[in-house]
Amino acid sequence: MLNKKIIASVLATLSAFSVLTSIGVNAEELNQGFENKDASLKISQSARYSSGISNPDGGVMEIVAYNSAVGKSYAVNGQSGVLTMISTGNISNSATVDELSGIDIDVKSLIEDESFAYGDMTSVAVSPDGKLVAVAVQAESYSANGRAVVFLCNQDGILEFYKSIETGVQPDMITFTPDGTKILTANEGEPREGYTEESIDPIGTVTVVNTGDYNAVTVDFTKYDDAQSRQSLADKNIIIKKNTAPSVDFEPEYIAVSDEFAYISLQEANAVAVLDLNSLSFKDIYSVGFEDYSVTPVDIDKKDEQYSPKTYESLKGIRMPDGISLADINGEQYILTANEGDSRDWKDYLNEDERNFGKGKTSPTGKITVENSGLTGKVVFFNTSDYDGLDENYDYLFGGRSFTIFKVTENGLEEVFTSSDDFEKLTASYFKDNFNCSNDDITIDDRSGKKGPEPETVVTGKVGAKTYAFIALERIGGIMVYDITDAENPEYVNYINSRDFSPDICGDVSPEGLCFVSSDKSADSNAYLIAACEVSGTVAVYSLSSKEETKGLYGDVDCDGIITVKDATIVQKLSLGAETEENITDFVLKAADVNDDGRISILDVTCIQKYIAGGYNNVGTTGEPLVL
Repeated sequence: MLNKKIIASVLATLSAFSVLTSIGVNAEELNQGFENKDASLKISQSARYSSGISNPDGGVMEIVAYNSAVGKSYAVNGQSGVLTMISTGNISNSATVDELSGIDIDVKSLIEDESFAYGDMTSVAVSPDGKLVAVAVQAESYSANGRAVVFLCNQDGILEFYKSIETGVQPDMITFTPDGTKILTANEGEPREGYTEESIDPIGTVTVVNTGDYNAVTVDFTKYDDAQSRQSLADKNIIIKKNTAPSVDFEPEYIAVSDEFAYISLQEANAVAVLDLNSLSFKDIYSVGFEDYSVTPVDIDKKDEQYSPKTYESLKGIRMPDGISLADINGEQYILTANEGDSRDWKDYLNEDERNFGKGKTSPTGKITVENSGLTGKVVFFNTSDYDGLDENYDYLFGGRSFTIFKVTENGLEEVFTSSDDFEKLTASYFKDNFNCSNDDITIDDRSGKKGPEPETVVTGKVGAKTYAFIALERIGGIMVYDITDAENPEYVNYINSRDFSPDICGDVSPEGLCFVSSDKSADSNAYLIAACEVSGTVAVYSLSSKEETKGLYGDVDCDGIITVKDATIVQKLSLGAETEENITDFVLKAADVNDDGRISILDVTCIQKYIAGGYNNVGTTGEPLVL
């Protein structure tokens, strides 16, 4: 038998060897993926699907959606052009990483006909009742309308073609309203042949499909094209290409939706548009603001091979969100933005302004110099010369290296929180040798002069009694977790990165799309997060369990919210002194001492076994110990 005092001394000894006391990890863990095991929300990898394809340029496994009705996930494979059905319904919250199987569905063969030439599949969504799966498909011609394709989902998860609905040009994201009565697509309308007299810059739009009769309405931004409206947008720091109508220039990227309103990220414009789903007209467009690097330190030096954040009086980060999310918290609605940043690179047009400080260059305003900054490498600035909506007195970077929370009010979107420099500061402490590396190059500082970790998307979900935000970092990889139960005072909770930094591309690299699975929707009553990783071509599944929720539950030794044979096995090993050191924590000791007699013994094992067999009814249910 192992006495609590003896175990406590073991814990004290272990803590002396912690590399990072605040996160409790060692050097080997840092080089083989990472999870912050001491956080209040436990997140660990349960499973992985591999497509067998990787691509340093990304675009393999991009977007993923989960259907709880059939226990399957559907992931868009942009490389092979298929929709992969992955068997995620039988995932267990175990200590091993399960290898998942998948079936490829050739969407192109199901929908292409004489009236539509298939180009690319970009997004997937599942209806709230699980009966429908919808995908966004772009046409072969960059200026032709795309399609929202709807499939009936059978009990085995196999899809049966049902409807094909015309959308605007280049649908890039598809989603259902929470009540399932509408399907929406964000239609980018990018100028893929550049800005020439001969080329076409298609208008950006949002298509709304009624699932009752499948009638569709495509809404555009022409109401903002008159000179006064356009100037009003620019005055609000909404970025618009000079001599270009907003309806042409805006490129809808992502949609967060309630039953009444849709919030659409206009990434290049650094804005969010609000669409009234009853009137099918835009209510307003709001700037999402900037990161102020005169206050928030940022690392833009890629030559010094270390995390060296500094402040710059003239510098701001244009947030330019990609993925956004809508959360209802304590009766209030909040918009969360992942502030990635994005340049325009079409044929001969590029709005980047790269300055090599090693050759004596200055920032575009001339306010940042080699002498006053110490910079020696290349920094990519936003070229403001071709755009309205920015202040000529400032230098601008692409992206904010952060996520931001806005409260939805009658007067618009009110910023209540930004993570500022958290992502760079945290990843620098977790991955000292790979800080700001790229998704295809593990060299330290590789992305510091560009967009840093590049927050790609954000989703929210409730685990136990708390609401969390999960933010994917595209470049270094991994998922940041914040407790947003108090949305205006969030707290950083956890970070997991299942990338293997030994070679350039190994493990789960470059999470693009996230999908939260609540405990009431999963097969084993555990919450999960699913990440589609576009460079490694994998889909990672992470199990989520709240330590706060399980705290005080005698018998739930592994903190997964349920009492199983696994718990009895751990207690048995503890009673024999054979359990591995990394599993010994204060909570394990409390939970394992089921009868609260101050020691871990075979009696505790017996209590758990009898509870599992139905012999006791108060182990782990009331929080009270079982006294024999």
